[in-house]
Amino acid sequence: MLATALFRWGLTCLLLAPLAFLSWLLSSGGGAAMQPSTPEPMAALATAWGVLAPIVAVLLVVAGGVLNALAIRRGVRGVERVANGDWDAPAPPRGPRIIFPAGWEERHPAPARSRRLPRRTLGAILAAALLVWAGVIAWMLVVEHPLALAGGTLGLDEVYAVWNPASRSGFVVAVIVWAVIALVAALALALLGRLPTPGLDLLLAPRRFIAFAAIAGSALVVAAMPAYVSLGIGLVDDIGDELGHLVSGGPSAGSWAVLQGGVALSALAILLTVPSWRRAPRSEPSGGLSTRG
Repeated sequence: MLATALFRWGLTCLLLAPLAFLSWLLSSGGGAAMQPSTPEPMAALATAWGVLAPIVAVLLVVAGGVLNALAIRRGVRGVERVANGDWDAPAPPRGPRIIFPAGWEERHPAPARSRRLPRRTLGAILAAALLVWAGVIAWMLVVEHPLALAGGTLGLDEVYAVWNPASRSGFVVAVIVWAVIALVAALALALLGRLPTPGLDLLLAPRRFIAFAAIAGSALVVAAMPAYVSLGIGLVDDIGDELGHLVSGGPSAGSWAVLQGGVALSALAILLTVPSWRRAPRSEPSGGLSTRG
């Protein structure tokens, strides 16, 4: 029904609005400036998105409210039609369902059935993609962000050398715990693709399976936050003491991209599961040689 489709799209807009606001907080809205070593195109992109994100959030709230209002209006009109006896419900089939004229099949070929990617293959692809995403997050945590905090004045070995051993040990433990979570998540996706349970084919339809993997990818970003925060607390002070001046703890190009990627994966999961992507069936005019039983 159109009312249901409108409601689901309205709900989608309302669910995406907090993500747009969160994305703004992770950009310039959070109050922390980008690292001085950030490339100018990335800094410009982060600044521009910091301006646009709250506008997008407001527009999503307005669109969600309008779509839900239209859905309620459509639903009320449908109830009124049922109450007045004007609802054109299809009659139960009796006898032959459709009688086609000669040559009708040639002029109206049946649509080809969509071929689904096997669940085992899709699970392997999603597990591999999650491992690649985990590698990007790990590179940001271990290499890119520490170097960005040093502003290019220290090499990676020097950064870890000036780091307080106690703080560095806590960071290493946090990264190891996060890496175990990432491996378990990728293994779970692969196993879900290989399990022979017939019910999973319906439960994990390709769109839902991809949405589940997107949620797992977003969760990996959240799970990496303890290690990321420890970089901004301990390492920033130790590098500042080594260089003799205050060091900014703002996001680097890699960390900004990873944080925004986590938000984007959550938005992808919503877009794949909440809105209605099916087209409403078109009502064909009655008459002619086509007869419904």
